Amino acid sequence: MRIGGDSSRLNTGGRCAAVLETIHYVLKGERALKRAGLRFELIPVPREISSDCGMALEFSCQDRNRVEQLLAEEEMTVVGIYRLSRGRFSRL
Repeated sequence: MRIGGDSSRLNTGGRCAAVLETIHYVLKGERALKRAGLRFELIPVPREISSDCGMALEFSCQDRNRVEQLLAEEEMTVVGIYRLSRGRFSRL
């Protein structure tokens, strides 16, 4: 699901994903990132991160600090932040 317009900006600075503790937090995070005007996508949690079903927030790595700040302000538990490299996500 593409959110926030042209996803080409997601490639600037690389792609990162935030995995949150619950789907409720993902939806709450989606609203927070929209309000802040950040470009992002909702994606299924990649298999290399977890075999559980779930969604993650994918965004440009250059927005990482802002994303983490917004999620913290909303008091959401972030399980991990991951960076896409060579077709795989690895934990930062």
